[in-house]
Amino acid sequence: MTADVYFGAPDRVAMSQRSQALWQLLSDDPRFAYYGRLVSFSNPGVDPVPWIAALARTQGGAVAYFVPKEDMARHGARLADMGLQIDRHEQFIGRANAYDAARSFLGVTKLPPDVTPFVLDAKSPAALVQDVAALQMANEVLPVPGSIMRGLSIPGMTMAARDSNGEVVAAAASFRAHHARNPNQDVHFWGMIVTRPDRRGERIAAVLGAMVLVQMWEKLGARAFMTGVRADNRSSQALCGKLGVLDSPWAYLVASDPGQVSGRITK
Repeated sequence: MTADVYFGAPDRVAMSQRSQALWQLLSDDPRFAYYGRLVSFSNPGVDPVPWIAALARTQGGAVAYFVPKEDMARHGARLADMGLQIDRHEQFIGRANAYDAARSFLGVTKLPPDVTPFVLDAKSPAALVQDVAALQMANEVLPVPGSIMRGLSIPGMTMAARDSNGEVVAAAASFRAHHARNPNQDVHFWGMIVTRPDRRGERIAAVLGAMVLVQMWEKLGARAFMTGVRADNRSSQALCGKLGVLDSPWAYLVASDPGQVSGRITK
């Protein structure tokens, strides 16, 4: 496997390395999903607990997508009894409505005149990739490995914006997550929407999020988007709502091994 670059504290780097290596073994199994953070279980209708427990022990953390909200407490209790730390995100999803909403939003909302967007790619300087990752981490968002940020090893993109001083002020991203034979193969990850604190309120990250969504739809064939949002994160919920990415009957069930990873995996 080609050397990559990883970000965060040592336990996060080790977790990212384990996950990327595990994906080399499981990438042809449609039950599993991966967009750079963790190999996750995405097989609706199947008891996720044994799978997420095994994945968490192997990687340090794991996620099950499309878990019915009414089952979350029961599944979480079983995982906690195994000594795993439990977390949860509400699963927001957008389809054609999100593409339409993003295009409408971009029709009336522009970036500030001192801000220029760009997409990370193979030619982006390593220092620029590091700057984007640093902004994500400052916002408690766990970056994906550098090759994925650049859109090289998984179809997707990281879009960010610089001010007139060349400093990164906001970012957003989207990546393919599911196997082509998974029943949710068209559902791509979308999110990692962050803004430097002094530039909040200018809708920079919202514009980037909309631009990423539109480009993923038009250039990479994405037809659905998912993101995890905490139930008390009203600002993220409002941003998603503007772009047609809406709450669903499902949630992300997250488990981590406290012996390998400290604290919650991402914001």
